[in-house]
Amino acid sequence: MGVLAVLSEIISPVVCAGCTLPGAALCVRCRAETPFIDRSRACPKCGSEMDGTRCAECVDRSFAFAGAVCAGRLEPPLSRVIALYKDAAERRYADLLGQLLIDACSDWRGWPDAVCAIPPTRMARARRGFDHTEALARSLARGLEAPWRSLLTVARTDDQRHLGREARFANMAGAFAVPDRLVVPARVLVVDDVFTTGATLDAAARALCAAGAFEVRVAAVARAQAQRLPSPPSQIAEENGAGDHSGKRRPGTAASCVVHAEHGNDAHA
Repeated sequence: MGVLAVLSEIISPVVCAGCTLPGAALCVRCRAETPFIDRSRACPKCGSEMDGTRCAECVDRSFAFAGAVCAGRLEPPLSRVIALYKDAAERRYADLLGQLLIDACSDWRGWPDAVCAIPPTRMARARRGFDHTEALARSLARGLEAPWRSLLTVARTDDQRHLGREARFANMAGAFAVPDRLVVPARVLVVDDVFTTGATLDAAARALCAAGAFEVRVAAVARAQAQRLPSPPSQIAEENGAGDHSGKRRPGTAASCVVHAEHGNDAHA
């Protein structure tokens, strides 16, 4: 721990996001109460915890990504950790959130050729003072021993926190882009803090597939349930951007990138 970090702890110790007990981002008791998602009961398509053999969250939805993992449900205390980290600039929670992602994605170790993040809009980054998703993606990349790369840019800045489920997908077209002449690896893992409807991550996957990726998977710290979508901005379930799959593919792009994901939709139940 650096000198500045030590001084920061002395002046203003990190507190538990669940109960404000000083000493840790999540105390032992609140960590035990954190709504982690059991991978054995999670939908491989959208990362939501299933009650049975069919996922009510994505049963009628096709995604451009081939699989999704979410560490937990967007409920306290996890939702508060994200809110404090993301919109209260409490960067000391980054290590905790990054480790939750590493633990959730442990089965994917050795799979990605690159890990990238959902980029924030310019306005969101200016408001927060840092790129919150990049820090999480870098942490996950280190944990999985995979390269971190900046592969996506924001082409549009429409805010969709107040939009409903279908409107979010409609709002996505053209919001992400891959820089020209950038070589996109075959297997890319995209990271975001919250998976709400999947519109943002789907758009990112479409942009990456159009730019040359063969398969895209996604990971998020928390999964919001459709029947209890957070009330923005208090629950902080923002999804920042989007992409469009209508453009021509670059040379070498595997046409099965999106098709693979759609085939997976039929097999996940």
